[in-house]
Amino acid sequence: MAEFSFAIRALVGLIFLAAAWGKLRHRLEFQGVVANYKLLPDALVAPFALILPPLEAVVGALLPTGFFSPWAELTAAGLLAVFAAAMALNIRRGRTDIDCGCFQSALKQTLGWTLVARNAVLVLAVGLAAVPFDAIPPWGRAEGLMAGAVMFVLVQSLNVLWSVRPAWIKAPAHDHGGAGK
Repeated sequence: MAEFSFAIRALVGLIFLAAAWGKLRHRLEFQGVVANYKLLPDALVAPFALILPPLEAVVGALLPTGFFSPWAELTAAGLLAVFAAAMALNIRRGRTDIDCGCFQSALKQTLGWTLVARNAVLVLAVGLAAVPFDAIPPWGRAEGLMAGAVMFVLVQSLNVLWSVRPAWIKAPAHDHGGAGK
């Protein structure tokens, strides 16, 4: 259980660090994403877009270290829950064409229940990972870090597939080879 706890901390920490990095690299675009959600008054969009990436970076850095546990886990779970709720609200409004703003990569992820479910699973996982850090032996930390890194690669791979899928669906069929002419 200790290794699982550390793997989840590493996974969610890497997710938060990657998300923060993308948002910091594309500050103005991220501010537009926040505005597109239409959940905050205009006066709060820029401050929120400015504060969120550093907060995600701090949470992401703290999770695998065990510092400020369980506050880091609670903050991570709270942020993930807020993100899921914001996505769900926009989906219910029929606004699925906007970018989720999760990683600010070249491949945009439009809103969908899959993303809401991903965040819900991560909230539950972080809750399970909130065991005392001292209970994790040093070898368990190494195994957990490696497992968390592997899970991060898998999650990022799924993110790419989720981003590309809408393009596959919308791609027109091409006649290759001229059959029937």
